[in-house]
Amino acid sequence: MRTSVLMLIVGQALTSAQQVKIEHLAGGNMVSITNIKGSDSAKIYRAGKPSQQGGRLLLTHHRRDVLPTIPQDAHVVAPQEEVSLFSKTEDYWNAMSQKRFHYYAQQSTKVLVKPVKVKQWVSEGDIMESAGIKFQIVATPGFTRGAISYLATIERKRCAFTGDLIYGDGKIFDLYSFQNAIPEAKVGGYHGYGGRLADLVTSLRKIKAWKPDIIYPARGPVINNPAEAIDKLINRVQALYGNYLSTNALHWYFKEERMRICGERVLGKGAKIDLMPYCLHLDTPDWIIQFSTSRIIVADNGHGFLLDCGGKNQFEYVKDLVAKGLVKQIDGIFVTHTHDDHSQMVKAAAEHFKCPVYATTEYEDVLENPGHYLMPGLTEHAVEDVKGMKDGETMKWHEYEFTFRFFPGQMYYHGALLVKRPKTKPVFFIGDSFAPSGIDDYCLLNRNLIHPDSGYPRCFKIVRELPKGTWLINQHVPHVFRFSDKEMTYLETQYAKRTRILRNLFPWDDPNYGIDERWATFYPYGNVMKPGETREVEVRLTNHSPIRRTFKVTPHDHQGAKVLSEAVSTKLDSRAEGAVKVKIQAPRKPGVYVVTADIDSKDMHFRDWVETIIEVE
Repeated sequence: MRTSVLMLIVGQALTSAQQVKIEHLAGGNMVSITNIKGSDSAKIYRAGKPSQQGGRLLLTHHRRDVLPTIPQDAHVVAPQEEVSLFSKTEDYWNAMSQKRFHYYAQQSTKVLVKPVKVKQWVSEGDIMESAGIKFQIVATPGFTRGAISYLATIERKRCAFTGDLIYGDGKIFDLYSFQNAIPEAKVGGYHGYGGRLADLVTSLRKIKAWKPDIIYPARGPVINNPAEAIDKLINRVQALYGNYLSTNALHWYFKEERMRICGERVLGKGAKIDLMPYCLHLDTPDWIIQFSTSRIIVADNGHGFLLDCGGKNQFEYVKDLVAKGLVKQIDGIFVTHTHDDHSQMVKAAAEHFKCPVYATTEYEDVLENPGHYLMPGLTEHAVEDVKGMKDGETMKWHEYEFTFRFFPGQMYYHGALLVKRPKTKPVFFIGDSFAPSGIDDYCLLNRNLIHPDSGYPRCFKIVRELPKGTWLINQHVPHVFRFSDKEMTYLETQYAKRTRILRNLFPWDDPNYGIDERWATFYPYGNVMKPGETREVEVRLTNHSPIRRTFKVTPHDHQGAKVLSEAVSTKLDSRAEGAVKVKIQAPRKPGVYVVTADIDSKDMHFRDWVETIIEVE
């Protein structure tokens, strides 16, 4: 148990029927309610030390980074809507060992490794009594899909126990946990930027309408001004979502009606929704062959250079062109980014055409070892011997000049290719990073960083520096397009506004912790091992903070998988990346196992924050 840094007693302990204590522990809070006149008690969020255990343990949601070890004999109360995430953890991880490839549904994060034995499932409208107090259960989805809150009057104070619904004064723990499908707009999980922000707003208003005097969250400070804090968070969330829509590439793909449906869910019926008009777009030049998400640059001598090969249809199309002599041969393949609709058949194409594969050095390893990562849309087909090109490196190919750029727009592991051809306007192949209606940042799991030299700020700068008249090509858009100076200024201005909103939305010293789930991650993420095999893996860390930080990594074994390493610390300068080593041993029994690790730094405590999957053959 971590050291208690604060204890707050609410009520008059000597005369009251109940005593409420909250302990602010590293990684989360523990609320203890004791009936002074009896022996009954209730714990919320955590069971406490052995001497503190007993009574009911009230849980608001399933996340393992909130829940410490729970005694087997505890009377656990948990939300009915999250039954499978509490009790069927083995099924989840068995499925996840394969689902992590072609991963677009955006499953819940920080799922429990071990199941929790729940004795009482509760839902909206239920009343539960513990420690002489009647708790009203209300559904408050948002941070998780099936989260609940407990409402109770204790010593004439209306107390709300809201889990991770709100963090302190109008903040939330992170944004990426809200990624979700929006069925009414026919938007899937991958494209559902902040898909549960509408649920968050509804849940917050439900809590506010109850008029609590105090909110006890699962993490962060006690909220003594609930109405003010809730209003502040709703305003920030609505400002964020309105800003996102204003430069949203989905406006091009899904059109205005569907974007308005998305917007009104968060902003309210009839809300003003700004959508960037389409920029100038024309037909693709005839020296570029386009098919689905692939493009072929054709030289005067008939040779071709392929950009992306995502599906079997694309592969067969290119083979047919070569077989018919319409393209003499394929000399090389450039992969714009690691999503499977651009990379799934690259391995097969490279082997068939006996040509090299190019990428920038920043995602070379992802293509060669996709199973080492957890990101949306990874292929299981590893590409061998990728030629990693440095940012700005040039290459002559027949009459063309290629310049390779690291271009972390739609996702972090993303590149672009500037192509110059004599007597024609240059063309900049940008993968999926811009569309004629704005920017493709609709998936929060893609690591859309907002540092001045990373993410879209970097991409804006690169586009600004392109030769005059350069056309942009998005692999999903059957046109070339370009932004005017006024349109670029609009994109930059809106994104700067979003950055300011995000800085106020999270409790961290840098907002990238709230939008980058992979700032800490095991490498490899997936490990196929023999029974009893020992292997050394890494926990990789990115220090987004403006200050130097010491990070402590504490690994944990679970259910047979053994950790053979102690906790270890590393110091990282601001914006630096680093790693610590963790030695693990696979169980003897075949199956899927999970090892986790805590990540701790000053004012930052994340329990069981990262995981690595072990598949024992």
